[in-house]
Amino acid sequence: MPIFLTFSRKTVVTVTVVAASCVLAGLFAYEVFAQPLSADLHANAPASVPAGTVYLSLSAHAAATQPANAPMLEMHIANNGLVLLRGARVLSLSGSSMRVGMSWGSGDFIWNVSTAYNTEFFNTAGSKETLADIGVGDIVTITGTLSAGGAGPGVAANIVRE
Repeated sequence: MPIFLTFSRKTVVTVTVVAASCVLAGLFAYEVFAQPLSADLHANAPASVPAGTVYLSLSAHAAATQPANAPMLEMHIANNGLVLLRGARVLSLSGSSMRVGMSWGSGDFIWNVSTAYNTEFFNTAGSKETLADIGVGDIVTITGTLSAGGAGPGVAANIVRE
């Protein structure tokens, strides 16, 4: 024999009022605690970010306050040794190798990148290049495999994009 639950109108109204009260209390708490955090984050922000803007994450704040011409910085090392360096600045070139650097705040990461005959080079338009087309100060994206040896971490580059 099936049992059907029936609720009185009074119970439904009470539950609705309690749920709406919880939502409003949550929004109020968010406004109270999010504004001081927003003010602290805007202390170092450029003038183009409007005051009173609230970011839901630090990565969204960093993306909004980064200068428009600043390269995106990424560094990934997978469990299988694959490496992705995005936004690396070429520090020096020597033969078939180069040194690239990336900086986050006060942390500097210097990578030794070795190239081989099968390393592919591309410019921003996607056209093929050579190592000779890359100069000191260029911003590059490098994919390859982690290599051992040398004074710092190394990458055996498969693809270099300018």
